[in-house]
Amino acid sequence: MAIKVWVIDKKAEKYKNVILKKARLVASFLHLNGTIEVFLVGSRQMKKNVLSFVAKETRGGFIYPDLREKYLGEIYLNPFYINKNNEDILFMLFHGLLHISGYDHKKKNDRIKMEKLEKKIFLKFGGTSRSQFIERL
Repeated sequence: MAIKVWVIDKKAEKYKNVILKKARLVASFLHLNGTIEVFLVGSRQMKKNVLSFVAKETRGGFIYPDLREKYLGEIYLNPFYINKNNEDILFMLFHGLLHISGYDHKKKNDRIKMEKLEKKIFLKFGGTSRSQFIERL
């Protein structure tokens, strides 16, 4: 399994290490096998087409996934938007990892399963705002 965290907005650099560490733990817990990329972006980049800003603003051009492993997907996190809306960046990361592992919330039964696993993952791997998260469930 390979987790790569790309900092597109330099102000989001402070989140890189914790995102990488938690993503590895949860991906292992979910038995994900392959490559996952997490992009830490700002509001300006989030509004643009994903491929257009990734190609222009990363070192040396487009980011190519490691093709030796199965490419599972990408997660885009805007820490500033998440904080502004009183959400938890780890919850959003875990939510994205669950989507990559095949969970969805379109149907009520699927939503219930996903929320139950989100709660379990957040209790096991989450940060300091666990009580705030659990109150929302």
